[in-house]
Amino acid sequence: MELLTVDQITKTPFIIANTQSSTYQALKEEHIIPVFSKDNHPLIAQFQIIETMMDVLSGFKDLKPLDPQIRVSHPIMGRIPEARTKKAFELLPHETTLYYERMMFLIKIPNIRSLIEGKELSLVIGGVKSYSWDNLGKDQRASQHFKFFIGFQVKVCSNLCISTDGAILEFKTSSIDLLGKQIRLMVEGYSAEQHLSWMESLSNYSLSEGQFAHFLGKCRMYQHHLYKEEIPEILITDSQLSSVTKGYYSDPHFSNNQGNISLWNLYNLLTEANKSSYIDGFLDRGVNAQRISNELIHGLESNQSWFI
Repeated sequence: MELLTVDQITKTPFIIANTQSSTYQALKEEHIIPVFSKDNHPLIAQFQIIETMMDVLSGFKDLKPLDPQIRVSHPIMGRIPEARTKKAFELLPHETTLYYERMMFLIKIPNIRSLIEGKELSLVIGGVKSYSWDNLGKDQRASQHFKFFIGFQVKVCSNLCISTDGAILEFKTSSIDLLGKQIRLMVEGYSAEQHLSWMESLSNYSLSEGQFAHFLGKCRMYQHHLYKEEIPEILITDSQLSSVTKGYYSDPHFSNNQGNISLWNLYNLLTEANKSSYIDGFLDRGVNAQRISNELIHGLESNQSWFI
C-alpha cells in the first residue's frame, strides 16, 4: 500500500469509525477477492466497483472527477498453505493474505460547487460495499448487494450531504454491466439544483434552545417507543446525539447563536456525528439526517411534529 502524504493524514476524512485509508492500487494488486463457496466463483471485487464508477463518470463531459478517496474496515486476514505452521509474528509479507469486508469510496467533482452560509460545497459521488451483505455460501447466480450515492460535501468539515433522491441503498446484481447502468441512471436522475435549494432552505428555519432540547429528548425516547411505526424513523445513536449536543455548544462552524440554531447548522451536526458510523450503516444514517431535517421543517411550519 502506498504511503500517505502529511496532507492526506491530517485531512478530515468523510468517515472515521473503525476505518483506515486505502488506495485503488492496493485493492487491485494486494487484496484477495472473496468467492462463492459452492463454485469458487469470485464476487465483484471492490476495485471493480470503483473502476466501473470512474468509467461511467468519464461519459459525462461536464464532470471532472478527482481520484477516489477510499476507506476500508473489518480486515479478513489469512495465510498461504506453506505458512500454516508459522507463528503470526514469523509470517513474511508474501505469506499473508488480506481483504477488507467493508469499503466505502468517494469521488470529488470540484468543478461543480456552491456556497451555503459562506460554506463551500462540492459535488461528490461514491459507493459502499460490504461482503457481509452477500451470502457467500451460494454460487455465482446469487445477487450481490451494493449502495451508491451522489450529493455534496461541505469543504470545511468533509460532511457528506446525501438526499433520498441521490442514494441507492439497496441494489442487487451479479453483473458489472448492470452495475454501471444503475450508476449512470443515478447520476442522470439526480438534480443538484434541487438538492442545493433544499439545503439552502434550511437556513430559513431555526430551533430555540428549548426546542433543541425537546428534539434531543424525543430522539432518545425513540429507541424505547412502543409504536415506532407511527413516528419518524431515527437512526442516529445515543452516542451520536451526545456529539450533536456538544457541537451545539462548541462546534467551530455550526454551533448555536445565542441559543438558537438554524436547521442548516443542526443538519451539519447530524452529518458530522454520522462520521462515527460504521461503513455499512453510513449512507442509511446520512439519508435519515435529511428526513429528520424535513420533519423539523414540517413541525416548525405546522406545529404538529412529534420531534418538537
